[in-house]
Amino acid sequence: MLRILTYETPKNPYLNLAFEEALARARSKDLVDDTLRIWKNEKALILGYFRNPEEDINLLVARERKIPIVRRFSGGGTVYHDIGCVNYSLVIKRDVKFPISYLYNELLKGTLLALKKLGVNAYVRNTNDIVVNERKVSGTAASIKWAVLFLHGSILVNSDLKMLYLLLKIPKTIKPSIDPVKYRVANLSSFLGNVSVDEIMNALISSYSKILMSDYYFDEPRKEELNIANILLKEKYSKDEWNFKVPPKIDEKEIEKEINEILES
Repeated sequence: MLRILTYETPKNPYLNLAFEEALARARSKDLVDDTLRIWKNEKALILGYFRNPEEDINLLVARERKIPIVRRFSGGGTVYHDIGCVNYSLVIKRDVKFPISYLYNELLKGTLLALKKLGVNAYVRNTNDIVVNERKVSGTAASIKWAVLFLHGSILVNSDLKMLYLLLKIPKTIKPSIDPVKYRVANLSSFLGNVSVDEIMNALISSYSKILMSDYYFDEPRKEELNIANILLKEKYSKDEWNFKVPPKIDEKEIEKEINEILES
């Protein structure tokens, strides 16, 4: 069955991102079932693993406004989160021949179906951008690590787009090889009117349970997940060496030791 988590720490984006990794690690050891997590951050900037904050973010503005900057463990671009942005994460175990293709070509159909249920005709561009009427409403990133498939994305519902454009650097000239839709974003509310977070959440749950051909149940985090998340928060996600260095400079050996003690206990 598909496990549904709505656990979130909106005021602490560092812990929210640490829990993403903890969830993947817990699934890798079969401590939990395949899981769909739906969650939110208050104002935060989330970097893809390979991204340089100086290239992607107006750091002076971010510092002035005290916007946290947190790196995630997956690739992809840099995004702005606020309470008007719904994030979802899917962690599953599957034996598939081409896992990256499966993540983007098959699993992402769950998000498209959810948006269709809500009343918009969404489609995928550039492998991982979800677009409505030539405006990007959602971006996704994927990872294959710890023997699990991990897909997570953000859906703009009624986000502060002025703040988004103020904080993120948009190239003055876009290379011909880059689809400009990446920089043309819109909220779902501009197409649907007053759409609620609960409606988005229910649409995602029903759509992903259908895509995965699985019933679902609501759950709370296990103590192991929370303990791992707190280790990752302390030793990794709260550190400048992780969030600002390119590539990130974190000694994972001690982290791995502490996490394995939890996973194998």
